[in-house]
Amino acid sequence: MWFPNFHIFKSKANNDDESKESLNDISERCLHDVKSYNLESNASLNSNLDVEKSSETPIEYTFENFSTLKDYTPPKYPIVFCHGLSGFDKLILIPSIAQLTRIVNYSIQSNMSDHFMENDDLQEDSIYEKGFLEIEYWIGIKTFLKKNGCTVLTAKVPPFGSIEERGSTLSKYIDHEVEKLKKRKAKQSIHMENQKDLTNENSKIKVNLIAHSMGGIDSRYMISNIPSKKFQVASLTTIATPHHGSEMADYVVQLFHDLHNATPFTKNNTDILPLCFYQLTTYYMKYFNNITPNDPNVAYYSYGCYFKPAWYNVFYPSWKIINELSNGQLNDGMVTVNSSKWGRYEGTLKDMDHLDVINWQNNVPQDIRVTLQKNSPESNVVQNQKIDTLQFYLKVTSDLAQRGF
Repeated sequence: MWFPNFHIFKSKANNDDESKESLNDISERCLHDVKSYNLESNASLNSNLDVEKSSETPIEYTFENFSTLKDYTPPKYPIVFCHGLSGFDKLILIPSIAQLTRIVNYSIQSNMSDHFMENDDLQEDSIYEKGFLEIEYWIGIKTFLKKNGCTVLTAKVPPFGSIEERGSTLSKYIDHEVEKLKKRKAKQSIHMENQKDLTNENSKIKVNLIAHSMGGIDSRYMISNIPSKKFQVASLTTIATPHHGSEMADYVVQLFHDLHNATPFTKNNTDILPLCFYQLTTYYMKYFNNITPNDPNVAYYSYGCYFKPAWYNVFYPSWKIINELSNGQLNDGMVTVNSSKWGRYEGTLKDMDHLDVINWQNNVPQDIRVTLQKNSPESNVVQNQKIDTLQFYLKVTSDLAQRGF
């Protein structure tokens, strides 16, 4: 049985030219190797690369709700929110025609160009037009935490970029933001390495990363591969991150693989599927985990979530696909609970889908959900009251504070 010969090496963030070359090489090689992979094979890469996962999904701690914290202490280090696939400051649910066109063109140019990243800038105005349907990514969460005394930064990385591109952009974003914090001389208490003064150029600001979905993969790549002279990651908390890949990515890649073979005009090896989808497959993530070790100086925490959807839920189709491909593992419509586990697993959020955990549920009024449920052919599926997402993030940040972060 043949498996892809994955190639990768660490990007050198201190040299822009070398960094671009590294990103180009890894992206082109990864794209070639993953697309060449025998998608019908389910064997492991080898005994060293395989990540052991139980056939059943054990739930160490299952949370059904969170009580309001009476005595809350915010973390002493700034929080950086890291968004997932399709996210920016907004989450794109239905792209506009212009957006779809740019995504396709960007993917084609990336596959055909000599350099995967031709421009380090985000170019928000020219690339990320407003979609037909989009929502604030972290709905109300940033505002809520700031009111409770947290210093909060919201990262912006390319919505459909590769892990390497998103990780590199994340590092540059944090570099830029911590410089602004230094110049502001921090009205809030920001603890520096060795308690150095904010204005000391040689000091590093420690940060707590809280990442949703693919944002956790970007963060792990950045921590392991891109050193910074301006900040130091103290902790990474991932929420519904596909650390062991997503069966939904497997399905999408297989679908495009079949379409590519069946469509004559795609024989020129030009693809419209962005590289990130290949990288989120279960087989690629086995390799990624093997070459992306944890940093012993960083604390890693993770949460997963699951639910059983009604027919009208946006994740109903994907939930069914993952349920079938994973042999019935609990999932949130994009990621299984097992795949969400990395570092110290803090627990599983019950009756929460992949968007509920970023507070999207508040945009769907309870009375509408009840009406839809009554008319549902699966009306026997009990839709329980959702977890208070804001209280969940208050717990996450409170735990960080209690652990000295």
